[in-house]
Amino acid sequence: MQKILVADDEEDIRMIIKFALEDRGYKVITASDGSEVLGIVRKEKVDLIILDAAMPKTDGYEACKRLKRDPATKNIPVVFLTAIDLQKDKLKSQRLGAVKFIAKPFEIEALIEEIASILNNIGSGERI
Repeated sequence: MQKILVADDEEDIRMIIKFALEDRGYKVITASDGSEVLGIVRKEKVDLIILDAAMPKTDGYEACKRLKRDPATKNIPVVFLTAIDLQKDKLKSQRLGAVKFIAKPFEIEALIEEIASILNNIGSGERI
């Protein structure tokens, strides 16, 4: 079973994504900020991380930067799901190594399809 880490400071968003992904057979772990993400990936193997850019303590961009610098976590696909929908933020997420940038509001079915596509392409080195 593939494991996905969902990090967003809004509990409602975390729970909507968690329940939808679990309904599709994924195991889901949640976090409310980037520092929690970094702690979780030290203890658990995850197959994909969904990050909100604007979170307290450690934001999603900083968490992504740290994940991509660490040899143990650099290959975990990161998807940014955020209300910040500016071209400069999309470019920043790409520079940091994210495979996808999705703006809020989002369609849950479209998000799940994107996640399935990314997980099916792991190992191909493809950026989506």
